Amino acid sequence: MLTRTAPWFHSLTESVHALDIAAREYRTAHQAATVAAWNLEPARLLPLDGLVNVPERHYVSPHDDAVTKLTDAYRSLETHTRKLYENTAPAYAYGTASVLQAVLLGERPSHIALSRRDGLYVRPAPCLPDLSTELRDWPDVHRLIALRQDVIERERAAAVVQDWSFYADLADCQDPDLTAATNLAAGLADTAFAYGETAESALHHTLMTARSDQLDEADGPGEGAA
Repeated sequence: MLTRTAPWFHSLTESVHALDIAAREYRTAHQAATVAAWNLEPARLLPLDGLVNVPERHYVSPHDDAVTKLTDAYRSLETHTRKLYENTAPAYAYGTASVLQAVLLGERPSHIALSRRDGLYVRPAPCLPDLSTELRDWPDVHRLIALRQDVIERERAAAVVQDWSFYADLADCQDPDLTAATNLAAGLADTAFAYGETAESALHHTLMTARSDQLDEADGPGEGAA
């Protein structure tokens, strides 16, 4: 039995959508871990006085023990899921921008292509491509342009924070430049995700426009043509 091969743009849009959903899953998991850890903060819990006698050791509070262990678990999960989201959201942005640019140039990529190292995606380019000229007739092009600039600015801020060699030892540092860079870099993943969504919308628009043009060419001139 012959298996029909799906058109290249089907696997392409599925590839983009899968990266979109992966980033969403990490974001949801990070939010859930953050809320779970927040709910276990001592100020939000009623104190329990019950103790358990551990022979030849000490009395322990089962509730305090549970809260301590769960807080550690949730904080660890919060850190891990944040790292995964902050890696996957830019990968979604860069991957979608890359295939969108390729389609605009007349190429037919069947999937997003991204390298990985130690289980994380590797950014494929120094910065997001400027597609303003190619997409000038697309209604949402100005949003894509604005988001691209926002991502670039936040990436620069993240680089400043990363290059601050003593950052981990300067928790009480009040340097205004570091504070501003930290605050700006904190929104990089969400901004990159928003760019990815907008670029994905542009990709669908480009594919649908190209498909419509092909159908018009296939139909040929109308009956009234000379």
